[in-house]
Amino acid sequence: MTKNDNFKEYGMPVVVLVAICFVTTLLLALTNSVSYPIIVRNAEITATENRKELLPEADGFTKVEGIEYCTSSDAKASVTDVYKADNDTGYVMTCVTKSFGGDLTMMVGLDANGAITGVKVTDHSDTPGVGTKDQDPEYLAQYIEKTSLGAEDVKKESGFNFITGASVSGTAIHKGVYAALAQYAQIGGAN
Repeated sequence: MTKNDNFKEYGMPVVVLVAICFVTTLLLALTNSVSYPIIVRNAEITATENRKELLPEADGFTKVEGIEYCTSSDAKASVTDVYKADNDTGYVMTCVTKSFGGDLTMMVGLDANGAITGVKVTDHSDTPGVGTKDQDPEYLAQYIEKTSLGAEDVKKESGFNFITGASVSGTAIHKGVYAALAQYAQIGGAN
């Protein structure tokens, strides 16, 4: 077998596969460069709609910069961003907590007096039908108008119903709300 035959048998397939990988990578990069800005814009539109749903009196929102974000005592829940209503009607805070299925992202609306106007889970990996029961609007409604919580764990909170079998996700949500209330206190309210 000659060198030319060896190249055709062993080298050419490698060259073809490298070329295919290069072209595929280039096409994926091109697709990402086109789609990524659209994905980011759509995510921001959805987040703004969620903020408006949680604080309907707001006429717009501005991200609060230069603050230290609050975290739960066990570091399983933390505030990741804070948006203030442009007309000073309150705040909407995004929190990420550790739930049964992994990270759970939620938003908490607070009016100018520090009362909760709504809680909404925006992303999760919990088991449908079990861990997601804590995300039902009827369950989350028990937080509305609260200005404080007595404990980070929902099972230790007096007067709160928690769903048996879904206490990990319920506690995750509760810790997120607790962190949002602590954040509101830390930034000094809606001044």
